[in-house]
Amino acid sequence: MSQARSTSTSTLGAVLERDRLEHRVSRGAVAIAALRQLASAHRREPPRHIRQTIADFEAQTAAMKARLQELAHDGGPNPVQEWSGSDENGC
Repeated sequence: MSQARSTSTSTLGAVLERDRLEHRVSRGAVAIAALRQLASAHRREPPRHIRQTIADFEAQTAAMKARLQELAHDGGPNPVQEWSGSDENGC
């Protein structure tokens, strides 16, 4: 009979979600930086649509960072069954 052991690992779904969110956060940071540069080019206050877009990107980035924090806290041990040894048929 085979022996099963538990290991600590994140689920594939959680890993993929984390990678996707990290990528989106970095893209959002680039977009925010570009928008801020555009906003600073205005002599007076930047147009409302630029300010609103920056605020939207910042809110989305904050939400994604919060989700990443949740994944980091929830990403503790998840027992998975790994096969080791041989099964009943000796394979």
